Amino acid sequence: MYRRSLTFVLLFVVTFSGLAFGRDRIDDRVLAQIKAEGFERSKAMETVGYLTDVFGHRLTNSQNLKKAKAWMMSKMTEFGLENVKAEPWGTWGQGWDLERFSVEMTAPTYERLNAHPLAWTPSTNGVVSGEPMVVSIRSNADFAAYKGKLKGAIVMNGRVTFPTPDSRKGDPIKRLTDEELKKKEGSYDATKDPDGEGTTTYQDEEKDWLDSLRRGKEVTQFLKSEGVAAVINPSSKPNGVLAVQGSYYPDPAINPPTFVVAREQYARIMRLVDRKVPVKLELSLQTKSNPDGTGSNVIGEIPGTDPKLKDEVVLLGGHFDSWHSGTGAADNAASCVAIVEALRILKAVGLKPRRTIRVALWDGEEQDYYGSIGYVTKHYGDPFTIKLKPDHAKLSAYYNLDNGVGRIRGIYLQGNEATRRLFEEFLGPFAYLGANTITTLNTGGTDHMSFDAVGLPGFQFIQDPLDYNTRIHHSNMDVFESVNEEDLKINAVIVAAVAYQTAMMNERMPRKALPTPAEGDWYLPANRP
Repeated sequence: MYRRSLTFVLLFVVTFSGLAFGRDRIDDRVLAQIKAEGFERSKAMETVGYLTDVFGHRLTNSQNLKKAKAWMMSKMTEFGLENVKAEPWGTWGQGWDLERFSVEMTAPTYERLNAHPLAWTPSTNGVVSGEPMVVSIRSNADFAAYKGKLKGAIVMNGRVTFPTPDSRKGDPIKRLTDEELKKKEGSYDATKDPDGEGTTTYQDEEKDWLDSLRRGKEVTQFLKSEGVAAVINPSSKPNGVLAVQGSYYPDPAINPPTFVVAREQYARIMRLVDRKVPVKLELSLQTKSNPDGTGSNVIGEIPGTDPKLKDEVVLLGGHFDSWHSGTGAADNAASCVAIVEALRILKAVGLKPRRTIRVALWDGEEQDYYGSIGYVTKHYGDPFTIKLKPDHAKLSAYYNLDNGVGRIRGIYLQGNEATRRLFEEFLGPFAYLGANTITTLNTGGTDHMSFDAVGLPGFQFIQDPLDYNTRIHHSNMDVFESVNEEDLKINAVIVAAVAYQTAMMNERMPRKALPTPAEGDWYLPANRP
């Protein structure tokens, strides 16, 4: 009696599981083929090397980005992807290209400074020279202290300090430990990351982002209105690493000429000024602007073959744009290449997915997810009003790769607990590579948030940090040498396997409840800074 009851229960569970998830398990021979193609005949390092070395950085709306997109589309076509195109998502700002610059200290001694201009900063009026002035604006009250005192000045924007030497010890290359992964895996509340790295919703992220833009714009506009000749900011990273981004106001008319200077060199100049030792700087900058701010995402796919499922899509993505002091290898060329390589592997093996597997290389992520939000709004629904479009029902899942070049160690469920057993199966074959951690936690800061914003299953992979946060992220060190070949190959294979398994399921990926619409009209273009 007990055995019969237990057998019935087991049969019910299996049957229910099949109805709920309706998946066809990936064949071990297929998985072996994917691994052999990705590990033994990879094109990934060759692709990312050419992309980053030949085209350099890929700043949003820059000529470099436009040329890199055209080349990547040609590679995707060469790899056998179909329906390859650049799909417009909208407009933002304008084009900006750096032509030449120089930043030097000529007194009390000569030193060529390790520096780089912010994006969308205007040209200087020839060579700007003079003694720098340290300015620290921490609150609205500080504006009055500098009113009328900055005209023609070279402004040092803020003061810097350094940690003690003991705190700087240690190798910046880091792999996630088993203990750290178990800690993430043991979390039960998606919004409470034990390391404090979690996020809540796209709307919350957007509110915080717009608030930070308003604060930054107040300082920028004040310095511009006071007629400063130039601004130099200290790098946020030590050891000569330049963390360089942009003004986020893509109109050079709004911004004073602005540079980031190596933190150690900035600190020396600050100390000289404090000691009242005469310091002289000479700066020059030549840039070129283009009023055309039209953006586009690079799209390609392997069409589905099942008559009933081919119109459904498994979407893979990562942002193709980068900042401009390095070549954007880790952020995010390598991940884009891993995603394209995943589809190349599937084509080379000759697999025919039931659903369409599509790749999207996003534009404008560094500024505000512009490419992915534009795509989501066009195809799936509005992330603020939650008004949905018919294609919303046709997306099975979105997988994002954008946490540096470290090896995939698992996946963030983004609170979508109904997918846990699926990912246990998907990632099980990669446990020997340490890639099977599954956590309910949210993670933010990249394009999967655009899909989660309209209730679509959007996932970001967990990756080893390596030296991404310590010295690579948004810095001049983000170059080809930051790419780890072994990790890149492993990532491409895992993405290929997960995408293929998702495309072969009888049912689409389970979904969470729809988000609630935004309250108020803070998100409207007219109310943005």
